[in-house]
Amino acid sequence: MKKAITIEHIQTELTSNFDRFTFNLEKALGVLTPSALQALGASPASMASYLTNVSGENNLVLFNILLQGDLTDNQNKINIKQYQIGNPKLMLRIIANHAAAGLYLPVHLLVYEKYPGKAMIEYDLPSSLFAQFDNPEILSDSVALENKLIELIRIADADSEVECQTRL
Repeated sequence: MKKAITIEHIQTELTSNFDRFTFNLEKALGVLTPSALQALGASPASMASYLTNVSGENNLVLFNILLQGDLTDNQNKINIKQYQIGNPKLMLRIIANHAAAGLYLPVHLLVYEKYPGKAMIEYDLPSSLFAQFDNPEILSDSVALENKLIELIRIADADSEVECQTRL
């Protein structure tokens, strides 16, 4: 079966530069470490507890960072990172309501340097991705996830010299 869907794509120019924004973003997220998950074994209860404990203040977890800039040669190197981010509880509920929704989880955020000193972020709105499942519970959870992402981006884009200086 083939189905056409409408996706709302967001492209935003950030006030922070690439390094400051990515530093703040990573700092604000809980980090999923595969070795810690393996140590828990296959117990769903222990995994759920672990994921809850590693969530950042906004209950979002960083599942992975793809460093797409590493695919370019040194001469044409660009700063670009794709973040895979989610809220474990919301993700579990969404997938429980419709397994195919797992295709869109975790959510992907793409951050790149448009030109020196100017960063961009792009992502698809979760509510538009999950609208295709025509399920009010999934839509409610996707809007909650979307709001968490928007708040995370706002926090990470805060112009804070002090926070970034600890990295330099």
